[in-house]
Formats: sequence, structure tokens, C-alpha cells
Amino acid sequence: MEGSWPGFLILIEFPDHDRALAWYNSEAYQQILPLRTDNSASDVVVVNGVGSGHRATDVLSAPTARAS
Repeated sequence: MEGSWPGFLILIEFPDHDRALAWYNSEAYQQILPLRTDNSASDVVVVNGVGSGHRATDVLSAPTARAS
């Protein structure tokens, strides 16, 4: 809706953050990593998910941390 999207989105779901990092750092993935990096302009981002009961409006009433 805003800006320009440079390409495609590939989403891979993992049970938790630690397993996502374990996959990325695994010997098997590191061996094939150049196939991606040498043939595409891409970013890898790990995003922590939310629970099944999460409602986007919940964050509106959550206290915010103030910078000092």
C-alpha cells in the first residue's frame, strides 16, 4: 500500500526463534547459502510470532516503554 515492493516474499514458519536460528546456522543450510546469495538480492528476517489468542488491538492498551 505504501512504497515499492522489490520482489517476492518467502515465508518459512518455525516452532520458535531458537529453531529458526538453528536452521539458519546449520551446516546443511550454510552449504547451500551461496545458491541464494550469489543469485538473488535478498534479506533474511526472523520475526517472533504471536500466540493464537493475540488480537492486534491488544497492543493499543499495552503500556509503552519511555526512553530516558
